[in-house]
Amino acid sequence: MAGKLRLWGFDGDERRLLFDSTGNIPALRAVLERARPHAEIGGLWLVQASVAELDEMYSLVEALMDGTRRRRQLDVLEGLRATLCTSIDGF
Repeated sequence: MAGKLRLWGFDGDERRLLFDSTGNIPALRAVLERARPHAEIGGLWLVQASVAELDEMYSLVEALMDGTRRRRQLDVLEGLRATLCTSIDGF
């Protein structure tokens, strides 16, 4: 993990979707496996990741968005994309 680390948070539904989508992408699966539940906010998972790792995750989310027409999944992916943007930009 070279470079500055950023904090990224996601919920259980987002985590499940990403786990299902990263089975054969070890580097991204490792990011998800490092995540830990937030001590005070139930359902929130947090991970420290490099900007490069978050950028790769962002690319995956965009590819998943391009590959689905299911409204529920698109809603989850749009939320992920927004939180990734925030984490990558560091706000």
